[in-house]
Amino acid sequence: MISAEVVGFIAGSIGVFFGLPQALRVRKLGHGRGVSLVSWTLQFAVAISWATYGFDAKSPAILMTNLVAAVVNASVIMAILSNNAKSILFLTIYSATWATLVLVLPSAFVATMLVALNFAQSPQIVKSFHNIGAGKDSAVSITALSVSCFSILIWFIYGFMAQDSLIKVSASVALSINTVIIALEIIGKRKRALAKIH
Repeated sequence: MISAEVVGFIAGSIGVFFGLPQALRVRKLGHGRGVSLVSWTLQFAVAISWATYGFDAKSPAILMTNLVAAVVNASVIMAILSNNAKSILFLTIYSATWATLVLVLPSAFVATMLVALNFAQSPQIVKSFHNIGAGKDSAVSITALSVSCFSILIWFIYGFMAQDSLIKVSASVALSINTVIIALEIIGKRKRALAKIH
């Protein structure tokens, strides 16, 4: 039988690739129009916080995959900002702050914070909704969001296997938000395609 940690490594390994298509798309297009910097900065905080939670909970799957995810999320932020020296300094201080919070705050507060951080993609919902009316191509990668959804589904399974309610609740919230963003981006893409025809 497959252990929960193996499932966690699978989920995390897939989730690591969530940011790669987005970083590549921003670099290829030469702009981050339509991509929420706030969302990606919060996603970075999510990865750092979960990595710290994994360290504290002695879960190698949560720790290692979220550290790699943090690096990937940082690459998206740096692609959007285009100022690597300041970006690295900011991300270093930012990550140290979040890791410290997870380690020193009471566990009930940390659990609430980790669930709340799943709303990190909420600014992207607003941005994607505005993208529909903007009529300009969006740099949001539907592929990246789809990969994220698949990873989240596997984390949900991990939550059941590890009997970790925090993972189950967090995965449910994250999956719902990503699904809404995908739907909005598809609507916007179709609307822009129809506008080009007319």
